[in-house]
Amino acid sequence: MENTDNFYAVILAGGGGTRLWPASRKAHPKHLLKLLGEKTLIQTTYDRLEGLLNPENIYVITNKTHIDEVKKQLPEVSEKNIVGEPSAKNTAMAMGAASAVIHASNPEASIIFLAADHVIKNEERFKMNALAALRVASSGDHIVAVGIKPEFPHTGLGYIKIGKEIEELSQVAKKGFVFKGIEFKEKPNLVTAQSFVASGQYLWNANLYCWSTKTILKALEEYSPEVYKAVSEIAEKAKDGNLEKLLDDVYSKLGSPNSIDYEVSEKVKNLVVIPGDFGWSDVGDWKMVYDLNPKNMHGVASDDQTEVVNINSKNLLIEAGEKLVAVVGVEDLVIIDTGDALLIAKNDKTQDVKKVVEKLKEEEKDKYL
Repeated sequence: MENTDNFYAVILAGGGGTRLWPASRKAHPKHLLKLLGEKTLIQTTYDRLEGLLNPENIYVITNKTHIDEVKKQLPEVSEKNIVGEPSAKNTAMAMGAASAVIHASNPEASIIFLAADHVIKNEERFKMNALAALRVASSGDHIVAVGIKPEFPHTGLGYIKIGKEIEELSQVAKKGFVFKGIEFKEKPNLVTAQSFVASGQYLWNANLYCWSTKTILKALEEYSPEVYKAVSEIAEKAKDGNLEKLLDDVYSKLGSPNSIDYEVSEKVKNLVVIPGDFGWSDVGDWKMVYDLNPKNMHGVASDDQTEVVNINSKNLLIEAGEKLVAVVGVEDLVIIDTGDALLIAKNDKTQDVKKVVEKLKEEEKDKYL
């Protein structure tokens, strides 16, 4: 039987979810919400890891103001495995800090990172890809990305261009092919996205990374000195006790690091890519929530509490708690009522909901944030 003692998973639970306002707020961001069924997004993410590795090797990194709620939602995760960031410093720091904490207790660790707001339909195929990524990461100095085989020419995602298959790493992966990662492409226009998909050389970048702690520390040292200085201090001192104080101190000295893609992945020479095909979605806006939820014969999706009276209306997402909502002659709308705020948006404009949050910030209407 395969020894997975050095295999770890980190759930990244730090996103703000501004495009899912007014349900997603600073105090209760989207990964802590029940947007798709009976469980919250972070609970579903944790369940995805069942049987993949030792439960004591599962960590969560989140904003420290959300630690208590994460504990409540994930009682199975050891308290010492919940890492609280004092402030949001983007994904390079979040992933680097989590890697450093784990490295302090096990310098032979390899980690796969899962965003707390992703949806995966084929759990078994996901586990197969995750295990392949962990095997490759633990076998040498590799930054591993699990890229998603594109289902359509998506213009809201970045892409990874892949090169030739690396046969020896495919053998290490056991199940799954491993390719050389060539370059990252930012969110393309439709024509470019269509050419990417038609070529068969591009995968969606899902920020689904895997590496050994030694490899990421080495990469940060070479390509992101500011983040390396911070995470190396965490790796050195994390076992001394009082992690919260250590993180407060380290984060207070940091500027504004960028994403892991910008700081590391786009620059390294040792990027390898494993194609994933497991029904992946990023729950980024209300249109995606609508797409992923069950709908009635009129294309209306609603939460269990909301009672809907429908007169000649179709293609709606309605979440209004214990309210009666009557809709007359409307279509292609998102209607979200949280009691203190009401959102009405066209289905194809839900990416712009974040502009509402920006405007509320400008106008200092903090009680709605």
